[in-house]
Amino acid sequence: MKLPFSIDRLYTTDLPKSQVTAELTIAVIDTKVSALSIDKFVTDISENRFVIGRSTYGLDGFTLERYPVIEGIYFSERPLTINILIKPSYFTIVFFSIFVFTFIPTAIFVDKLTINGVFKSPTVIERLLYSLGGIIPGLWCYFGYIRPIKKAENWIIQKLSLRITDKYVS
Repeated sequence: MKLPFSIDRLYTTDLPKSQVTAELTIAVIDTKVSALSIDKFVTDISENRFVIGRSTYGLDGFTLERYPVIEGIYFSERPLTINILIKPSYFTIVFFSIFVFTFIPTAIFVDKLTINGVFKSPTVIERLLYSLGGIIPGLWCYFGYIRPIKKAENWIIQKLSLRITDKYVS
């Protein structure tokens, strides 16, 4: 069963395994500094697989991004076929979802609410302010934990010149 937000796909590349290892090693050596942020990479490369993690520190754009770990498993040599596995932090996504699914429906469907010690029907402004308790964590979850999944996949595709394949490996 494939979990939501996770990526489990087969890719092929024209690069040999040694060149893939070299590209991943270069990524570790290259600490990317752009404006006010720093990207650092950590890899674990073995004969039949690799694991690469990315950490971003700084104040450039959204500093909330936490990139998931990318795992690649080699399946064949000619052409080089790699199974890319990317799994996000489900604990964090569920944690933020609790706020989204609590505050937004409550703001929409509540009839009476105690506001400043007064039991009354909330105004539109009060409903909007109450729903911010779900909107802000929802945006934080999307930009910090969900969107980096696709960005990590696009990065590894570009770095290793990968093409998606229609083969199925179990």
